[in-house]
Amino acid sequence: MIEATAQDVHLTGTFNGVLMFAAADVYASEEALENIFPYLRENARVVAFGAKLSRHRVGRILNPVLKMLFKLTFSTTPKPDYEPWRMVAKRVEKLDIEEYFLGLMFLASGCVAMGKGHTNE
Repeated sequence: MIEATAQDVHLTGTFNGVLMFAAADVYASEEALENIFPYLRENARVVAFGAKLSRHRVGRILNPVLKMLFKLTFSTTPKPDYEPWRMVAKRVEKLDIEEYFLGLMFLASGCVAMGKGHTNE
């Protein structure tokens, strides 16, 4: 069993994918992604799911509630964003974004971009 933050974890081997479920500390952290992505094989599947600020007409009403909820989380959790998948998008080809619940939740998925995956040979 591995117990470490994504920023500090020492991985070995290569992986076919990564799932970041409600893990803003990971998908919105350049340091965490720089530590994890070298262990992903080329074309590894990358999926991130979490909360986001909404641009939807009705969803915007709930943005203040989401911001308040984020204040109750860990100090390392980044503030909610309209596009929290931005850092992942730099490393993934054709990142597909789906929004749910009036734009307050997202599902981002794609594959590791060529040259952005495994480098720890």
